[in-house]
Amino acid sequence: MRLITHYIKTTIALLLLMATFLACNKEDLTGQKAMQVVVNGYNGGTDELEIVIDTTRYDKTVSNGKFVLKPALTFDFNVVYTYPAAKKPGTLSIKNPESGKILFSKPLPESGTKAVFNFIYIDGKEIDVNTPAADASTNKLVFYLYYTENNDPVDIFLYRKDESSGQEYREYLAKNVLPRTWIYFDYLSTTNFDDKNELGKSDICFTKAGTTDQWAFQDDEKQSKTSVFGMGFPIAGEKGLVQAYFVTPGVSGLDRLRLFFHPDRVQ
Repeated sequence: MRLITHYIKTTIALLLLMATFLACNKEDLTGQKAMQVVVNGYNGGTDELEIVIDTTRYDKTVSNGKFVLKPALTFDFNVVYTYPAAKKPGTLSIKNPESGKILFSKPLPESGTKAVFNFIYIDGKEIDVNTPAADASTNKLVFYLYYTENNDPVDIFLYRKDESSGQEYREYLAKNVLPRTWIYFDYLSTTNFDDKNELGKSDICFTKAGTTDQWAFQDDEKQSKTSVFGMGFPIAGEKGLVQAYFVTPGVSGLDRLRLFFHPDRVQ
């Protein structure tokens, strides 16, 4: 009797184990994975562009067209993409829906939960973003100034006016920068721009080289100055960061975009 009871218990245990195994395999076959997909960049063409991930097309029919890449504007595409766990995540493409031409195509990473891409499209071609290596002793900042009206050199500086004393503070980031080229420089925060509160009240200014009040873009202050808030500038004690920015005159003011995605650096 004990042998029969032991047999029954063993059989039940094996059946439960098999059921668990089958359930796990079923989950592997039918489960979904999720990946955050971020594309930052600029559409310098005259046509709208669309992003396609595998077979998912983010065209005008999706969310009232908010994911369509409008001409002559920066963009920050950010979606959560789901796909079958048993399959590879697929490929991200950027295409011109009018011509059908694919302008950019990269596979999504097979591991991890985040995919980040940059796409700057100017004069009918992609502009490469050459990322400098991180340096533990400093921070690496990168700027691309897209301006086509002239090729005059530009100075870039941080500016803040003390609300109480009225004292003005300036910190030069780079001088004699030429438009339509990448500029790389090392940066460590200085006393007057070393915390989030100070940076939140500061502007970044672009002036004609050697001046502080002759605006570089369209001779217009609004098109040549913008708040530092949201740019993720390094603060006191921070080193080893790498951050790139794309800057161009926009529809209603200076348009600037952080090319690298750092969700933990909102300021």
